[in-house]
Amino acid sequence: MTNTIKLKPAAHIAIAFVVTLFAVMMPFSVYAAENTLEQKKQNTLKVGKISQWYTHNGMKVLFQQASSLPIIDFRLIFDAGAARDGGFKSEQGVVLAGLAKLTNGLIYEGADGLDANQIAEQFASLGVEYGNGSYRDMAIASIRTLSYEQQRNDALKLWIKILATATFPEEALQRESARMLVNLDYEDQTPAKKASRYFYESLYSNHPYGTPPGGSRESLKLIRQKDLVNYYQQYYVAQNVVLAIVGDLSESQARDYAEKISAALPAGEKAADLPDARQNSTSIVVRENHPSTQATVLIGQPVLKRGDKDLYALYIGNHILGGSGFSSRLMKEVRVKRGLTYSIGSYLVPMHAQGPYQFSFTTKKSSTEEAIQLVEQQMKLFIEQGPGEEELSNAKLNITGSFPLRQTSNKDIVENLAVIGFYELPLDYLDSYNAHIEAVTLEQIKSVFKQRVHPDKMAMIVIGPDVEIKK
Repeated sequence: MTNTIKLKPAAHIAIAFVVTLFAVMMPFSVYAAENTLEQKKQNTLKVGKISQWYTHNGMKVLFQQASSLPIIDFRLIFDAGAARDGGFKSEQGVVLAGLAKLTNGLIYEGADGLDANQIAEQFASLGVEYGNGSYRDMAIASIRTLSYEQQRNDALKLWIKILATATFPEEALQRESARMLVNLDYEDQTPAKKASRYFYESLYSNHPYGTPPGGSRESLKLIRQKDLVNYYQQYYVAQNVVLAIVGDLSESQARDYAEKISAALPAGEKAADLPDARQNSTSIVVRENHPSTQATVLIGQPVLKRGDKDLYALYIGNHILGGSGFSSRLMKEVRVKRGLTYSIGSYLVPMHAQGPYQFSFTTKKSSTEEAIQLVEQQMKLFIEQGPGEEELSNAKLNITGSFPLRQTSNKDIVENLAVIGFYELPLDYLDSYNAHIEAVTLEQIKSVFKQRVHPDKMAMIVIGPDVEIKK
């Protein structure tokens, strides 16, 4: 049985669709040219073993020494993404969607005695790169500094002051709220972004992941400065964050800096675990007319958590089916043989709760239904029969061969540590990754796809020209 939802036609100018990898800090690379791979293998940084500990007030720390360059990366990963917005409501009872993004976005806009310009000028004078980011699972604040003692000490002192005394100025809140409202208009004009929003709403209608990170027109107008302060005080605390440190310093120095950073935050409490994301009992189809030149199609369902025992079998299976560019089945069948699309792919997005397994492509109006049917056929065929021996062998070679590309810079390493720490993966996750890939069998792939991927329970979003309801 299928629930079909018909939405009002959009009357906006179309902006070309760009295929994106729907992944959150995936700790592996998918595809690389052979000569580039060999070159980057030679440039892989020499790094020490990963160390993990907790500070006195409960902050989890992961450290890896990388002394090839005089650089240190500090990254705080808070369990404070958009999935936590549901715990905050306006006086009118409206969930304050967008609160996590606004709170994170305004961290560097003001601190005790400093405005945004002064913060930027002081960081610039020290040669420091600073940044932040907000996603469904997590919120990030980071700095990169030279490892020379005076500069790193001054950089940490400034960063700690900002973390401890962020003020969230009212004028910055108004500016960013207005910008996010404009961005919602842009999303309505962009088939890919609109399709992504409908996709998550359809998959997670009764789950925190269904809350739009960018907020809604209603919620953004209701968020007040006190809401940002309350959110920050609840979630930006030592027991709700992981600190990843990578660079040119010793472990004893890293421990000292970690204690100073941790002391700037209240101990607080760790955020509650997110509920499981269950698959829909039936398929859901959302179709909307849009004045674009092509139709954008997303198909998928919640499948995989981070750290799931079936990750490796699902990942290799997806690599063969749709995750490996021109060598994937979907690319060969839909583009190469029939010319129905320019680009097509499938992606696993593991998160704290079950993240989506997503298929995405664009196609011209006249071939929309044919392309959809072909993708569904290939999906069902793969679930029924699984891959062949040669496909499995090639996939393993491609995945294990490209994996070293994820250790070619300090940025790569600190992102890997962030994933390991935040999702509580084993410290040997990277070292054992290729061995886990090599151990996957054809029968394991067949089994997990049959157990966990259900085409009759997927959501399908179609945004494009003259889209018609198909029952």
